[in-house]
Amino acid sequence: MDNKSVTDLSYLREIAMGDDSIVIETTEAFLEDMPSALENIQQYVKDEDWQQLSKQAHQIKPNLKYMGMERAHELILDIEKKAKTGEISDKLQEKISEFCKLSHQALDELSAKIEALRE
Repeated sequence: MDNKSVTDLSYLREIAMGDDSIVIETTEAFLEDMPSALENIQQYVKDEDWQQLSKQAHQIKPNLKYMGMERAHELILDIEKKAKTGEISDKLQEKISEFCKLSHQALDELSAKIEALRE
């Protein structure tokens, strides 16, 4: 993975009207919730539980927008749609894999951004 940033907090800053405490709180909630969401996604794929995969994807969509994760948001929209309609293929597996990689990179980035905001 390259060093290109996968997150952008400008949208969150805009809706928080520049209030860093809201940005920190929202980002911390994301950092807390996302690891278990990623575990769930991987478990649902392993179990071939496409309905639950679709629900989990739907649940995290808004959070990806807040964190400025454009590529991850595009992927999760597609994952949700394909899981809901049963379009299961190798392409879906590739998208899930890419989504998980981006999300892990985002967790690292956001942790660093939160530390910088607290200073």
